[in-house]
Amino acid sequence: MRNTLLTTTALVLSAGIASADGHASISWSGKATAGVAREGGALKVAAVAAGAVSTAGKAVTATAASAGYYAGVIAELNVEVDSIKSLVDATIGANGATVTSTSVTNIRSDLVALAKVAAANLALHPAENAVKVAEITRAILVTNRTTDVIYGSVASAQGKAGNFASYSEVNATVTGSVTAGDLTLTGSMSVDAGKGYDFANDDGFDAAKTNGVGLDNVTIAGSFGSLKIDENAIAHLVDAGDDATADLLYTNTFGSISVSAAIDVSKDGDTKASKAVANSVTYTAHSTANLYGSTLLVVGAKAVAADVAWSAKVSMPVAGGTAYIAMDEEGGNAFGASTTLGGIGLTFASKLEALEEELSIDRDNTIGATYAMGATTLGATWNSLEDGDQWGISAAYAADGMALSASTDEGSDWSVSGSYLLGTGASVVGGINYTDDAYLGLSFSF
Repeated sequence: MRNTLLTTTALVLSAGIASADGHASISWSGKATAGVAREGGALKVAAVAAGAVSTAGKAVTATAASAGYYAGVIAELNVEVDSIKSLVDATIGANGATVTSTSVTNIRSDLVALAKVAAANLALHPAENAVKVAEITRAILVTNRTTDVIYGSVASAQGKAGNFASYSEVNATVTGSVTAGDLTLTGSMSVDAGKGYDFANDDGFDAAKTNGVGLDNVTIAGSFGSLKIDENAIAHLVDAGDDATADLLYTNTFGSISVSAAIDVSKDGDTKASKAVANSVTYTAHSTANLYGSTLLVVGAKAVAADVAWSAKVSMPVAGGTAYIAMDEEGGNAFGASTTLGGIGLTFASKLEALEEELSIDRDNTIGATYAMGATTLGATWNSLEDGDQWGISAAYAADGMALSASTDEGSDWSVSGSYLLGTGASVVGGINYTDDAYLGLSFSF
């Protein structure tokens, strides 16, 4: 079992200072939610063309194959169907199953019909039919593999949304701090109880907790800056979305310039970056040794980024706004700026993560704009990556205790949510999105 050595050391240090000459304080904060919600259905899936295979999560193209290759596969499987039918007929007599295989779909149905006949008559000729059932089962597996891998797949419709269910959850955080001289040490612990519902991240319900207590982090602050300790839970400063494996975060301010550095002390290994490897498909024809031929799928692999030991970021005020630049050990880098011109908020961000840098993949560039008109704020974003979600638009309204927001993008991933303030810290909340995720409930802070 791994031991959080750095955090434990910091807690011991905190207790020692408190017992010496420091003074301590403790505070609670939290949030409770309750209501009814449902999880949306699976999104519709477009058909996959023949010859297209994929790695886990990223589509790639199979080795080119001629039309004759696919015709050859059908011909080989037809031979196997006819052979199996002849064997079954010879063993149990004509079975009436019609073999009309002109496509993989028909081959599959023919084999299923033959399997049923052989299985139903197993008691009459157990020795012979046991072999036939095994042979037919293998042939069915071959056609299934052939249909799914070589011939692509058919489109699927939007899945049906789940049933509504209740949820109730309490999240609380207790923070204690002690000050001695120039040092302030702070420790934070969270408590999570009940079954919650997360609409914002499209996660749906989470399970009821059996042990919902966890250590958040320990922070040591002084004239040297601030050092947060949270093992394997601090996001790196270039790839914050995917790479949250750092253990230490140091921050400080020098005049108007802010500096941050994230360090992964407990690296598990020096993983090397590697490109994605495409799946490959091969077909071995019928032979004496291989009665039914075989379709072989060699599964590829996702691209893998190298371990990042450290990342750093510098931000500063520029022309009425702010600008930043960040980099990491493996060559990943990011920069951006934000400002307001004529009442329009403008943002620009450019990022090349460590993996993309090592594999010479294009940068990810995003520009955004917001404009406030009284209680209404309009927003728009555009991204340079051609991934089907290049642009997005949003609108928000907030007035008299009511807040509404709506957004959509190029891929039609829309979402609408809102809240109404009942009193200090308490609101009615609700929303629905493109997967038919939906919820209605109460939320209050304490």
